[in-house]
Amino acid sequence: MNEPALKPVSGKGIAPEALREAVRESLDRLPPLPAVITKVMELTNDQNCTAQELQKVIGMDEVLSSKVLRLVNSARYGFPRRITTLSHAVILLGFETIRNLAIGVATVRLLLRHGANCPVNRQHFWEHSLETGLAASTLAKHLRKDLILREEMFLAGLLHDLGILFLSQTFPEQYRAVLERCSSFEEAYPVEQEVLGVTHGEVGAMMAEHWNLPPVFAEVMQHHHTPSTHLTFYHHVSAVYLGDILSHSIGSEEAHASMPELPPHIQQTFHLDEEAWQWCRREVEMQMDAARDFLHILQSP
Repeated sequence: MNEPALKPVSGKGIAPEALREAVRESLDRLPPLPAVITKVMELTNDQNCTAQELQKVIGMDEVLSSKVLRLVNSARYGFPRRITTLSHAVILLGFETIRNLAIGVATVRLLLRHGANCPVNRQHFWEHSLETGLAASTLAKHLRKDLILREEMFLAGLLHDLGILFLSQTFPEQYRAVLERCSSFEEAYPVEQEVLGVTHGEVGAMMAEHWNLPPVFAEVMQHHHTPSTHLTFYHHVSAVYLGDILSHSIGSEEAHASMPELPPHIQQTFHLDEEAWQWCRREVEMQMDAARDFLHILQSP
């Protein structure tokens, strides 16, 4: 992605309104999701679709096929025997996991092209994204939600900050000015609005809509810093909001940081107290190695 030509404003860098328009133009130039990925999303939303039909579509893409087999044989699932056929893998993983893998593969690979001047530490970015996804999934487990919802929350957490990646690699100098005023991604939100005239949440939502991702992902990206009970996917957004906070607490200097003060409606919804918070924290730390395997599968050729 090439940075659009922007007109500087003397003494003030780029005018926010000009930068916002440049963001929209750059988003319009984002490549679409590959046809196979779009077809996988379509089939997995079709109640009449069979595993055989889905397997045939996946089989048309060597990269996606290999990633499905690698995922089903990864430590994340821990099946006792090696799975060697795509048909068996599709049945074992289930449609939702296949859909989430396809979305993850496509979105991560489309954003792997970083400019040399990208100011974001990519390793730190993905570590934080993994922890957030794991925490969101763990919170769903704490609520005894089913596996499908937990997988969806994991992917929502993994992708929640894609707007940061887009802004930092498309407008590296402008985003460096944001990062210079922040000690973490969590603090970037209000600074982005001030410096850029747009937030990574808004950009992420526009990316999700551009790629026709399921609506839950756009809502999580846009509102994960400001969850509201009026949102359609309130549980997802709130889980990622909490996962974001928990991830930053894991990265803090305190070995076992206490649960921070949380909005009462979220604390009540997730039945959180200090014991539950520390349990979630330990779960995330224990699962990070397996989650890194999943991310490696997404990022590898």
